[in-house]
Amino acid sequence: MAYYRRTEKARERGRKLRRALYLLLSLLLIALVAAAVLAGRDRTADPGKDKEQTEASAGPPAVQEWTLAANGDVMLGRRVAEAMAQEGAFYPFKEVAPLLRSADITFGNLESSLSERGTPLPGKGIWLRGTPYGAEALREAGYDVLSVANNHILDYDDPAFLDTLDYLRQQGIAPVGGGANLEEAVRPVIREIKGQRVAFLAATEMADIFWSWDYPRTFEAKPDRPGVFKLDADRLSEAVSSLRGEVDLIVVSLHWGTEYSDYATESQRETAHRLVEAGANLIIGHHPHCLQGVELYQGSLIAYSLGNFVYDKQRLSKCQEGLLLKASFQGPLLKKVHIYPVVIEKEQPRLADGEAANAVLRRTAELSRELGTSMTLANGVGVIELDRGDAGSGEIGDS
Repeated sequence: MAYYRRTEKARERGRKLRRALYLLLSLLLIALVAAAVLAGRDRTADPGKDKEQTEASAGPPAVQEWTLAANGDVMLGRRVAEAMAQEGAFYPFKEVAPLLRSADITFGNLESSLSERGTPLPGKGIWLRGTPYGAEALREAGYDVLSVANNHILDYDDPAFLDTLDYLRQQGIAPVGGGANLEEAVRPVIREIKGQRVAFLAATEMADIFWSWDYPRTFEAKPDRPGVFKLDADRLSEAVSSLRGEVDLIVVSLHWGTEYSDYATESQRETAHRLVEAGANLIIGHHPHCLQGVELYQGSLIAYSLGNFVYDKQRLSKCQEGLLLKASFQGPLLKKVHIYPVVIEKEQPRLADGEAANAVLRRTAELSRELGTSMTLANGVGVIELDRGDAGSGEIGDS
């Protein structure tokens, strides 16, 4: 009997233990279900939370490298237009297009209207106009942005000028430095390149010239008149300053200087330095019809004149030579510049080679050295590398 009572007590303890274990397991299961429901609600309320946590743990995204190609005057009128009619619209760009297209964004100065309309401005003497299909050739060559702020874009007055803007835009090319009115002419073009917002501005110092008192039409844009952005150092510096904080990088195109001169004037250098101090990272110059030196100033690059690029034959041999610049950036920082020598033969530019390339580069290096900037020559290409630790000096190491 005593044994039976002990056995019953053991069985009762076993039953109590099993009930306790069952209750504990039930509570644990309820807790797990509740946790899953709450987690689901949290993900529903913020579906990007897991992604944000993953991105945070991975650190900030890597800064991307990108490139910008730039050249000087592109003129599609006169004998260039004749060559295009005979050889095809793409003829002027056939040899250089691969390099133009290799950049993430490509820029140049269009120094002729593209139209079949308009009347030559009285008294001007030299009138440059290409045909509308030139815009398609420019797009096929790789251009993304083109300055129209120069002293030939309005040679055939408003109709041809406005046609040019329309034809470029139809091809996806952004004109800068000119427009249907002053507001449009001074408006920057902004493009996003691999996460960087890049602004382009363009102006010319020849905007206020006219050639006939019978028709005193200047190129300068007015509030109610088509035209181009007049180069005024104060106004342009303000325009550059206003973009700081809004974009990551500022490119300024300037049609300026003395024709056929190898040197920028002191006034030009002062203006260029002011623009850099205002926030310009890259200044692209043209108009002299020949190349000039390149200067580093406070970590920014100033190319005072890249010379002719697409042009017909002129009386001076140096007018058949130019430079194609390809700048490499890491995020907003300029890291390296490659300078390609170009020669123009039969209205068609091509990359120079051999002694022709070395001659162009040696002259560019000498002119640049006089501006305090050194350039190394390697395999027919000039190279300028920026030392970010010394970016403020405007000068880099010896070649």
